[in-house]
Amino acid sequence: MTEDRARLAPTSRSLPFALIRAREVLLVPLRRMLADAGVSEPQWRILRVLIESGPMSGQELARSACLQPASVSRILQTMVERGYVARVQDASNRRRQVVSICPAGQAIIETHARTSRQITDTIAQRFGPDKYAQLLDLLESFNRLAQPETADQYLPD
Repeated sequence: MTEDRARLAPTSRSLPFALIRAREVLLVPLRRMLADAGVSEPQWRILRVLIESGPMSGQELARSACLQPASVSRILQTMVERGYVARVQDASNRRRQVVSICPAGQAIIETHARTSRQITDTIAQRFGPDKYAQLLDLLESFNRLAQPETADQYLPD
């Protein structure tokens, strides 16, 4: 491998760094809302997914909320203790648990949805609604590239 090919891109032009910086731009104002709600960011994501999609397995929840399955198990335990979600054994597959949102979890989303929406709408307005929509479309297309079954195709031979 030549020296030029081995050299890393500057962090200012590195996609992983750019995505992390963009995430932080969004999360700074959201963290205040999450603190007011009394939930962590992963807990909020779990509640959002459940309220949008309904009951699901822990594995489906981890995938949909962009969390590691081992982390979801630990996070869910706290959420069950607080009455935000319930876990029940799946009647058709006794090794699988189904997670659903409880009224207390629904109340968190309902109470803070307007603030969450205002934050993202403000960011969209500042960035430009068309560019914001384009960014979401581009990221959705990009995310389809990195499905687990194709992730190894990016590694050198």
